[in-house]
Amino acid sequence: MPAAAKRKMADEKTNRHGGVRTRGREQRGSFAPYHDMHNGMLKTSVTSIDAHRAGTAAVMPLEIRKRPERAAAVKKKEGRDLAAPAALPFSKRYYDFYLLIGVLMIFTIGLLMVYSSSQYTAVMSGEAHDYYFKKQLTVGIIGLFGIVICSLFSGPILRLLRFMAVPAYFIALALAFVTLISGMSSHGSSRWLSIGGVSLQTAEVVKIALIIYMANIISKKGFSIGRFKNGRNLWLMLALPIGLIFLENWSSSIIIFGICFAMFFVGCRSWKAFIILGVLGLAAILGAKPLTQWIVDELRITNIDGLQYQLRRIVAWACPDRFPDDAYQTLQGLYAIGSGGLTGQGLGESIQKFGALPEAQNDMIFTIICEELGFLGACAVVLIYVFIILRLVDIARSAKDLFGSMLCVGIMAHISLQVILNIAVVTGVIPNTGVTLPFISYGGSAVLFTMGEIGIALAVSHEIPA
Repeated sequence: MPAAAKRKMADEKTNRHGGVRTRGREQRGSFAPYHDMHNGMLKTSVTSIDAHRAGTAAVMPLEIRKRPERAAAVKKKEGRDLAAPAALPFSKRYYDFYLLIGVLMIFTIGLLMVYSSSQYTAVMSGEAHDYYFKKQLTVGIIGLFGIVICSLFSGPILRLLRFMAVPAYFIALALAFVTLISGMSSHGSSRWLSIGGVSLQTAEVVKIALIIYMANIISKKGFSIGRFKNGRNLWLMLALPIGLIFLENWSSSIIIFGICFAMFFVGCRSWKAFIILGVLGLAAILGAKPLTQWIVDELRITNIDGLQYQLRRIVAWACPDRFPDDAYQTLQGLYAIGSGGLTGQGLGESIQKFGALPEAQNDMIFTIICEELGFLGACAVVLIYVFIILRLVDIARSAKDLFGSMLCVGIMAHISLQVILNIAVVTGVIPNTGVTLPFISYGGSAVLFTMGEIGIALAVSHEIPA
């Protein structure tokens, strides 16, 4: 066979395998994730670790790798070295300004709604009418400063996160344990730690720590994370912090589990088990209310004051007409939503915020949005959230490595779950769980850590070649 025909057949075979030969001992060796920039991160193939470390040189055409004189000719013609490409200049990197604009928009709306919904509460507490607004603005400015830092130093930040993945896991585990033992109690559960006079909600630390930890593990294991042994070991590690959070904070533990589940789903090739779990979860959600009502009827429960705080919430949600005192917050929220109508009462014109609706500036702030801005305003807020989530999905698909891609998957899952659960709570679809609305609800550590997650996502986007 002529030499030219042999080279052509070799090139075609090489291209079919993603630019790397995969036969012989190399095929039987260990494998690592390999990212095809043209197909996106979530369309990942595998190649040998040796070829993965070789970088661009390993995926050059076979003819160039076998014939150095051909590589020299190409270099002379194109004016660049294919085997050792120069680092991308700042102007040649992508940056997702759309995600930044979306976050700024939703946070601005949140500032307006916090100011509108918290004035009465602040005055009745002996504070200035703009007390909550100023604190939210301060936390937001700190968060935006963190976003700028992550954007300017994206490479070092991502390398630091990868290095700190395992230490962050153990720090989060220790904080969860300390909070369970000596945390500050509120609404029947211990959720905060006081560090230097500053209150820290431990669950927020655990969320971001487990996102970084899982992204690191999945980026090392690749598709093999779906094997029984690897998956079992991973979930045993995750069960420790999730279990500690669950003992005092059901809602946050559900969100953390959902984040880990979503990242594990994306990192696995197998999907049959996830469909079964999804069907079982949907059946549990649909059957929870009728089952609770049946239990209340069978046991003839007339007083739930002696039940645990979380169980009392579930029973009150299932039977609000029998236990209106325990379902008071949810009922008042529904009154606020219903009175908003299509266009709302007008900004600042809410009635329920004047003492009738507890936690109006926190968990129930979406009901104030519905009351003041109406159905159209609520839809606009939801659409901004959808836009932010879609931008995170796009960054995850285009990230230059699996670690950055999985970081964005975890951040996307976190924001999505909190938005869905918060809206489901205030509309009475699920029991009251105390979940905040990202970027809008008043809160210190929650807003700060969510801003930090957006900074990480923007750092990942800044490493994408333009």
